[in-house]
Amino acid sequence: MKKKLMLSILIVVLVLLVVLDLTQGSTNGQVLSILIPQFRIPRLFAVIIAAIALSLAGFIIQSTVDNPLADSSTLGITSGASAGAVLALFIGHQFNLTGNWIFSYPLFALLGAGLAFLVLYQLAIKKNYSNFRILLSGLAITALFQSLITIAQLSINSFDLNQVAIWLSGDVWQTDLGYVSLNFVFLIVGIILLSFCIKRMETLALGSQVASSLGLDVEKTKIGLYLLALFFASIGVLLVGGLAFIGLIAPHIAREIVGFSYRKRMWVTMLVSVNILILADFLSQIIIAPSSLPIGFVLALVGAPYYIYLIQKN
Repeated sequence: MKKKLMLSILIVVLVLLVVLDLTQGSTNGQVLSILIPQFRIPRLFAVIIAAIALSLAGFIIQSTVDNPLADSSTLGITSGASAGAVLALFIGHQFNLTGNWIFSYPLFALLGAGLAFLVLYQLAIKKNYSNFRILLSGLAITALFQSLITIAQLSINSFDLNQVAIWLSGDVWQTDLGYVSLNFVFLIVGIILLSFCIKRMETLALGSQVASSLGLDVEKTKIGLYLLALFFASIGVLLVGGLAFIGLIAPHIAREIVGFSYRKRMWVTMLVSVNILILADFLSQIIIAPSSLPIGFVLALVGAPYYIYLIQKN
């Protein structure tokens, strides 16, 4: 009964947040009739897709390494995807590429995330290091890619530098309908793949030795899950840049609500993440209105204390 009540509350809150995010407290129907369809609905779709993608990346990684402090940002995947996207931006600036060049960003982000994972695999996963050492390796990879991004920032003009700054702070930077739709298709594909992996994740949760005795190829399963997390993280980065904490917070809250059922946790993780990110988006638009803050700043105000809470708890 408590679980059903919590889920009902989350759904009601989500509806209210959507209304608030679209109207931002305004009752001027003439202005809203222009702003909502042209600007706010595309932005809302981008926020929802990014929230689901990043939270599922965190859900997979936390389950795989069995650590509630892990997500795509702590393993270097987010920074790798960000570096790839910034590289695409840099190339576009150097060769004056416009128009459809924007659709190359997903490829570059995926390649960047893939490179980050390859380094992580060679440094830690391949050697069967402990989950703690995998996390430490991920933090080192994050620092490496952040330094490369900084170098790229120093090599581009002020306009592109502003775009990169928005990207790295975590905010919606692209609401082109075709671009958002492409990422939506990627997200649906990822969710379908993840639904087929749930049973393997549940078996893996029993421990490597037990999972192996039940016929599960533990190493291949973990690599496949890491790659799927990489895929989801890339989608999120393409829409809201280097946004941290959402992949950490949402899966943990979902586990508190529905327990250890992986299939239920997957869906509740998505629901929780959408609530959190829409709230952050709404607050980012009104705190210093008529100007706005990057979503990442607002999310960090909640995420950083919650991260400290998790460290103390664990």
